[in-house]
Amino acid sequence: MREYEVTIIVQPNLEEAARKELIERVTTWLTHGEGEEAQPVANHWGMRQLAYPIRKHKQGYYVFFEANLDPARVADAERNMRYVEDLLRFLVVRKED
Repeated sequence: MREYEVTIIVQPNLEEAARKELIERVTTWLTHGEGEEAQPVANHWGMRQLAYPIRKHKQGYYVFFEANLDPARVADAERNMRYVEDLLRFLVVRKED
């Protein structure tokens, strides 16, 4: 298991319920097992201004995750996030030891 930091930017015009459902879906992709320690820690940064427009959006809802994952599972999570239309951007970074 390695420690990863995952940042996602969700479309700003998404309804509250749909945004929560999307964040829960991403959380399940970043969960490596069962129990409280297997769950990633999600920090909601909220609505922020983007540095440049992405798909004609000037704002986005940011969520920052800290997760312990198997490297093979990271590739699956990235593939899943790539096909979600409501995610404007995502970034997965491995923490230094």
